[in-house]
Amino acid sequence: MKGENSYMNIDLLGNIYIMDEIIYYDKPLTFTCKNDIGNQYIASCIELEEEEQWLFLPLSEARLTQVLRGSITAYNAFKNPETGFLWKVFLQANNYSFGKAKRIQSSELYEDDLPDKDIVYDVYGEEVFSIKSDERNSIVQDSVKERREFLDLSLEMGESHVHEIEAAFLGKVLESTQNVVNIIGHKKGVNGKVPKHIKEENKLIYSGDFAASFGFRLKSNNLANILNESDLQDSLTIFMNLLESKSNTKKIMEIIKDLNPSVIHHYKNFLNLLKNENVSVKTYCAFPNENYRHINISIDDIKKSIKALDSEIKEYTKEDTFQERIVAIDTTNKTFKFISDDDETISGLIGENVNTDEYRLPKDARVKLNIKIKLNDFTGQENIDYELVELIYE
Repeated sequence: MKGENSYMNIDLLGNIYIMDEIIYYDKPLTFTCKNDIGNQYIASCIELEEEEQWLFLPLSEARLTQVLRGSITAYNAFKNPETGFLWKVFLQANNYSFGKAKRIQSSELYEDDLPDKDIVYDVYGEEVFSIKSDERNSIVQDSVKERREFLDLSLEMGESHVHEIEAAFLGKVLESTQNVVNIIGHKKGVNGKVPKHIKEENKLIYSGDFAASFGFRLKSNNLANILNESDLQDSLTIFMNLLESKSNTKKIMEIIKDLNPSVIHHYKNFLNLLKNENVSVKTYCAFPNENYRHINISIDDIKKSIKALDSEIKEYTKEDTFQERIVAIDTTNKTFKFISDDDETISGLIGENVNTDEYRLPKDARVKLNIKIKLNDFTGQENIDYELVELIYE
């Protein structure tokens, strides 16, 4: 709080103490503040007359951090309040001691009451972009404070401690990391096509670098729920489990048996990317529920992992049952085609024991597929074959 004296007194909010001034013109016109019981607001003056009008936006510390770091525009913050409502406050211009507050919905606001759509309150500037070592050590506290998942990765180039990295390689590492997390999150999928809503749930945001060879921090795009849980936590946990299993193919198979079959392909691509540049990696993962993991993967670990995957998981086969919509069955050529819940078209061969004598199409059905994934060592591409082994019409 700014000093010991309150800046305002408002009947339904109490004493108001300024924390950070955002816009100042003769006096603070937009600022963050707290009341006596610790409730936090962003206050914005919308009418400078004899009777001033202000908007007070209540928000959590995690949401406030997002707004002040420019992750959310000022317009969206006020238009979509975290609590579902705002306070409209009326104050005499010459006396801030007897303010009157009225609870309102954002739908009651005029566009002129809201900040311009492209304005961000980036009060921290670049000082938070470079993460100091002592700040990285408090990754758990930061995760709890912001209610977001954190993933720090430290890349060591050729087992050295170089603090620079090629932009193209960094881009590939970021993309590959996100791809692995996305495909892990698409547990019900049967190939590498990930629906948009799964990508949104698992989206990671680059938020800064730190001095540890070349280290960078990724954060969840979304806040965790009221229980400090999220779908992304499950995906990151599995990602860390895969890294921790190293070259233990038994553990890897246990991890991926209930996942999208394409996980193994994308995970192997991630490892090959590191191996090709002779890069080892240290990972630090923290969640808002205070869970924390730290795993080091040496270049030797990476090479052994790839060798184990190449020798023992060259071809991966699993059976799974889906509730889908059959759209085509060719009894002459023994082929099928159906549409998944995610509007994904899957086609393949019909097994010898499947009865296709009676059917009407299109028709809802429960199908069991045998899914076989083959990895091409030369092109790095995956080839997926589907065989229909059971068909039950609903």
